Amino acid sequence: MRKINFVAIMLFCGVTVFAQAVKDRNVIPVAVNLNQVLRMTITNGGNIEFVFNTIDDYKKGLSAESASTAQNPAASQAMYKTDFTVSSSTRWTLSYGAEEPTFLGTDNAAAKFDLTNVGYTITNNGANHFETGAKGATPTASLFSAPTKNATEVAALEVYPQVLIEDNGTAKANAGDAKDNSFTLNWRCGTAEAGAVKPMNPIKLIDQSPSPAPDRYVVNVLFDLAIN
Repeated sequence: MRKINFVAIMLFCGVTVFAQAVKDRNVIPVAVNLNQVLRMTITNGGNIEFVFNTIDDYKKGLSAESASTAQNPAASQAMYKTDFTVSSSTRWTLSYGAEEPTFLGTDNAAAKFDLTNVGYTITNNGANHFETGAKGATPTASLFSAPTKNATEVAALEVYPQVLIEDNGTAKANAGDAKDNSFTLNWRCGTAEAGAVKPMNPIKLIDQSPSPAPDRYVVNVLFDLAIN
């Protein structure tokens, strides 16, 4: 008995024990919610109305700007300006245009007035700025406007939809708040100004044939802001 017990004890003591490493794991979920911010705000000039009262108005037209000799300085009015801002968290495109192919008379529905008698320029008031050459040529430029040749010339009013301002396609996006994207549309009517891209009617109202019939002509101009 003593011999057997001794051997058993020796065998037990010779066994090698392999211990498994102890570890712990925790998980913290992380989520990112990107909620789209997209807003256009017209701060001034939501209703534009040109009133022709004098022969000089018919000869020279009415305009928000008086820099051109083709315009009537005496008729230059802040009432012909539309101020608006764009706030967007992503790259954006602003389309615009008249709801109808012509202005329509309110007294005589059959009376029509050509859209190209009305034009506009864009003044950039924000930190984002327009390209000065071909689209995407300037890496630091974030805005592009084909009809106004990047806010450098007069463009005639067109039928909706037309892209008015868009992203320039560079590393710098046109996203931002109202301080980044602030603009003024300087409207004019009957000034016959020639832009290279979208020229106005080159004939002054007083010289057009047939002469525009006396009436109050109206059209809605639509603006559509979308993400790129």
